[in-house]
Amino acid sequence: MLKLSLSKEPYVIELVMGVRVKVRPCTSPVFYSARAYMNDRLAKLGEEYRRRKEVGTSLAELPDVENPLVREALAEEYLNLGLARAGILEWEGVLEAEDDKPAPVTPEKIEELFSNFWAIAATFGRQYTGARELLESEKKDLSSAPAGTSVTVPDTAVAAQPPVKTAPTKPTAS
Repeated sequence: MLKLSLSKEPYVIELVMGVRVKVRPCTSPVFYSARAYMNDRLAKLGEEYRRRKEVGTSLAELPDVENPLVREALAEEYLNLGLARAGILEWEGVLEAEDDKPAPVTPEKIEELFSNFWAIAATFGRQYTGARELLESEKKDLSSAPAGTSVTVPDTAVAAQPPVKTAPTKPTAS
């Protein structure tokens, strides 16, 4: 059961490498905005790929959009970028390359960060779209017990039977 009482207040996500981002809640409008961004990027890439293929120019610098695994990876990348663009309000721990001053939160800097540091992009995607907000709103701990066991689930395995004696074997002639 869900309560329709998700927080509307921004919150902070701890990423990796000392990066923290303050985000708006991942609401439906944020998610659908990100999905529209993903679809637009994929469509433009597909158009460019087809155009180059038709005129016979090099495709070497473009991803192979005919490969379904490549398309899936690009979709995930662009969705994460769209979520970051729509959701990130502020950040800490992101510096400009040339002068070590804090980098501004702009679409270009978000893309630069996510393109250069895949671990940040992946961590952001998992944490921002995960059940974090749902858990916060319900204040339930749905994590597993220590060592990955669950104390609430009964054993379902049948006890092992004692070993059965087998017939003795005769040594074979070598």
